[in-house]
Amino acid sequence: MSFTDLSPNQDLFNEEAATVDLIPDEAFLSSNSVLSLLAAFDPSFADLVANFADDLPAASGQVLVDDGLFEVNLLLADDTALTGSFDAPATLRIYADLAAVSDGTVTLSGGILEAAIATDGETAALSGFDLSAAASALVLSAVNAIDATVPLSNGAFALDLTTALGSISGTIDIAGGDLNLDLATPFGQLVADIDFQDDAIFPFTAPVPVLGDITGAVDFNSGNIVASLGPFGDLSVPISALSGELTFADGFADLAATLPIGSGLNLPVATDIEIGPLASEYVAGFVQDLEGTGTLTNGILDATVAGPLGLFETSFDVVAFTSQGANFFAGIDGSVDIGNGIATASLTTPLGDINDSFDLTTLTPALETPVAELI
Repeated sequence: MSFTDLSPNQDLFNEEAATVDLIPDEAFLSSNSVLSLLAAFDPSFADLVANFADDLPAASGQVLVDDGLFEVNLLLADDTALTGSFDAPATLRIYADLAAVSDGTVTLSGGILEAAIATDGETAALSGFDLSAAASALVLSAVNAIDATVPLSNGAFALDLTTALGSISGTIDIAGGDLNLDLATPFGQLVADIDFQDDAIFPFTAPVPVLGDITGAVDFNSGNIVASLGPFGDLSVPISALSGELTFADGFADLAATLPIGSGLNLPVATDIEIGPLASEYVAGFVQDLEGTGTLTNGILDATVAGPLGLFETSFDVVAFTSQGANFFAGIDGSVDIGNGIATASLTTPLGDINDSFDLTTLTPALETPVAELI
């Protein structure tokens, strides 16, 4: 039993400035389930997960976790004992050691990753791995895990966040019809200029003295906030005049801000954005547009990639990536009790405590359901 939520810390983007035209793509969400994503990587492992999910509702026992060491002691419905252990940190550190002596080639096209890797005279091939789906799922998980309030001033957010992928700091400027990024991320510095699409419009309702409630919209594409003031006509004010805060929780972003509209009058602006799925869709579309080749030498991947951000070079330390994953799992402790079709988790993790119960009879249908129907 293992989880994949690693925290890399390497330079990924070496791009001073770029322009991107992203089109959110929900196709992978509608056509892929968790099992299909696992099968793209390892069909035999996907079958193992499916069989285990079928047996688990009738099982009883416990999974203990101590510094990332998972000890399984379960009794299945046919009285078969399922016992064993999995040391996640040790396993990942073995992979890190193997990566340090690995060489190979990697190609990426249409979101599909192909690779041939040689280690100690043995060659392994990765064929048809859907990187766009994997990246999208990872981003969705990371965004949904953010629980923070970010200040907004003159149309720009100042970030200082801890996420599942690592810390992110810098500014995100949403004014002017484009998304300007200047961020220090776990993958290195990211500087980019991304055009908003025509449908990047979020409605709101706001109370205004004398006029009562008015309706309007935050139009990221035009860079304006527009509203109807009834007999006083229509209002259009640049987003650059907007200040307030954005609160992240459970994949939603709650914008609460004020907009000066003259004569000492401020217009309150509030809207909710389901930012988790939106971010994952953008990432999926972005990865699907990437074309590149790379070489792996002693665990260092150097690649040249062409995509919506233009042509950029990347250098990624696979050893450091895997080692940080080992450190993440080493911070997990607790237990999962299983019985009567219910799993009750009591875990401490680097991202916070998990104390919840789960209906195991819903596990198999969830694994087979398209991701789009689960979010």
